Amino acid sequence: MQNFIIGIIILALTVGLYIIYLRKDKTKLKKAVQRGVKNLIQNSIRIFAIFVIIGILQNFLSKESVGNFLLKFSGIKGIFTGTIVGAIMMGPVATGYPISKYLLENMAPISLVTSFLASWVMIGFISISLEVKNFGKRFTVVRNLFAFISVIIIALIMEVLL
Repeated sequence: MQNFIIGIIILALTVGLYIIYLRKDKTKLKKAVQRGVKNLIQNSIRIFAIFVIIGILQNFLSKESVGNFLLKFSGIKGIFTGTIVGAIMMGPVATGYPISKYLLENMAPISLVTSFLASWVMIGFISISLEVKNFGKRFTVVRNLFAFISVIIIALIMEVLL
């Protein structure tokens, strides 16, 4: 609840600063408000769809089913599989912990668990459409490519360290 209140305060401050900045030019202020409302409506629909897909994936795929699938892989195949499954399932990192715990309890390699959790947070196939709309195709491709490479490197380093 505290994060929600802080978010509302920051939003109010941002809106207040825009109004102060644009109050001299009423046409710019009106245009900014119209554009903001339009973007809010468009993004709300996309974000709602993303949350629905994430909810469906997390409710219909149990930690045991995902874990048992991932346990079939090890080595570099395990790292790639963990990365792809984590990127597809994506969501808040706390919701990936139960699956990771299940994997560790069943003797999964650290690299598999690391790649799964890191890609869960860093790469999001489900949210690519929203990212492309807001940041552009090139940025989205480059960011996801670097994130994919980073996840693999992190998984390999964790395997060596632990």
